[in-house]
Amino acid sequence: MIIEIEKEFQKTVDEIKALIISKHCRPDILFGDLYTVIAVEGDASQLNTEFFEAFPGVVRAWRISSPYKTIARKVIGKEHQKIERERLKVSVPGGPDGHVRIFSDARYTFIAGPCTVESYDQAAKIGDGLAKLADKYAIRDRFLMRAGLFKPRTRPSDFRGLGFEGLDIMDKVRANTGLPYVSEVMAVDQISEMAKRVDMLQIGTRNFQNFNLLEELGKTGKPILYKRGIAAPLEEWLSACEYIALQGNKNIVLCERGVKSTTHGDYNRSHLDFDVIRAVKERTILPIAIDPSHSSGVADLVPYQFSAASAYGANATIVEVIADDTDRRTILCDGKQGVRLKVFEKMIQYQLAFEKIAPDFRE
Repeated sequence: MIIEIEKEFQKTVDEIKALIISKHCRPDILFGDLYTVIAVEGDASQLNTEFFEAFPGVVRAWRISSPYKTIARKVIGKEHQKIERERLKVSVPGGPDGHVRIFSDARYTFIAGPCTVESYDQAAKIGDGLAKLADKYAIRDRFLMRAGLFKPRTRPSDFRGLGFEGLDIMDKVRANTGLPYVSEVMAVDQISEMAKRVDMLQIGTRNFQNFNLLEELGKTGKPILYKRGIAAPLEEWLSACEYIALQGNKNIVLCERGVKSTTHGDYNRSHLDFDVIRAVKERTILPIAIDPSHSSGVADLVPYQFSAASAYGANATIVEVIADDTDRRTILCDGKQGVRLKVFEKMIQYQLAFEKIAPDFRE
């Protein structure tokens, strides 16, 4: 529901805000030039539009039909006027000023690290290398480390991560490098411990419609990296995202990681849907990241997909990185797609150069 109120009626705004909260909904208040707009988040079925229109200063109240109301960017009014909500800046604990912020407009964030944490030495070596790059290019305030602890694998016999044991490793790596980290949660019973220690929680493609998991992760209030399903239409992905947002947690970064098609084959793992970047930015208030490692499955393709994602206007990338001297044959999970630190440095250089010259094609 949207309630539009004349600017000078602040008392009405306060009264309606209190009423909405009493009905276990959340008021998102937007201050425009002429009107104050209250977007009601949650189950607004018990709220009556005519009741609100009787308040002094209320111009109109109406229900919106979007299946993802909480994260929607644009709301269309009764008279076809457009109300645009501000895009979010997702905040992750860490960084030089206490936060790493993932913006949903022009600013770019780097997420990088091992596909799976295999040992302290492996994670520490990669973490040290990434921290040096973050310092060298002065990007600590927009740098996160990725670190898989629980890994969904096609075959149960494959290495599926160190689990909770890996938390101790990553806590030490974070303490030594200062880099906050992202890790995937696969089950509800993992949430309690992971939410205490991991800086940003990831929902993987296989769980994109695990609604119980989405709701419980939303309740943690932690920042969430939410990956698209391998064959998910955009509307299904964004609608499922509401399960997180309706818990009062909009600290969400959507992540495109490639979709299955009839034409991909032995040259890549899946197709990266670059067009979805603009669609997400137009339709939602959330930032969007790209995962070129899982979409390509091939290290040589990752830098090219990375650069294309930047050109399309993505807000972040999550890249699998390995040490320069690591033998790929010794890596227990997805060894073919990790880029070496020296290659990732070139990718950082590209992005920073691109930011200085990139045109903005939006009208």
